[in-house]
Amino acid sequence: MIRFIQFFIAIVLMGVAGFFILQSAPEPDHDEPKYKFLASKYQPESEEHRNLYQHYSNLADIPMPVGTWEGYSSKNYHFILKVNEMGGFILSVNPNANDDTEGALTGMLNITGQAFKAHHVVGSAKNVLPKSGHIVVKDYMPNEVHVIHPQTLEVIRFKRISDIDS
Repeated sequence: MIRFIQFFIAIVLMGVAGFFILQSAPEPDHDEPKYKFLASKYQPESEEHRNLYQHYSNLADIPMPVGTWEGYSSKNYHFILKVNEMGGFILSVNPNANDDTEGALTGMLNITGQAFKAHHVVGSAKNVLPKSGHIVVKDYMPNEVHVIHPQTLEVIRFKRISDIDS
């Protein structure tokens, strides 16, 4: 019984101390929102890229680029793209063979004219794609695909390095 009374007194003392500590806490500024939203990893799509996508998506359909493709951009980014028959893809991005900034993403491609729409995208390199998933294919040849980078609008030339079966 004595232990119960000691326990009860300790709880009351901690409650009183907590009450006074909370009373002296500074008031939060009401200018800040209660919840903060994290920025998405997807990059916004520029107006020029959106217009390019609308133009190229109305052209004749291109085939799915099945196989393994390799490309380089002017900023020394190295891209490896693997696409299967159903449109599933893996894109690996490795700038300057720098291990701390490399990344990859995976998802599904749908052909919309002479362009792709990527969806169900997962991975650490999401900033390569715009939020809409629009990928403009400027030119398609059996062994080379020219893709327009969404942010810089530069042409990235992917060359086929192997078929998916090999």
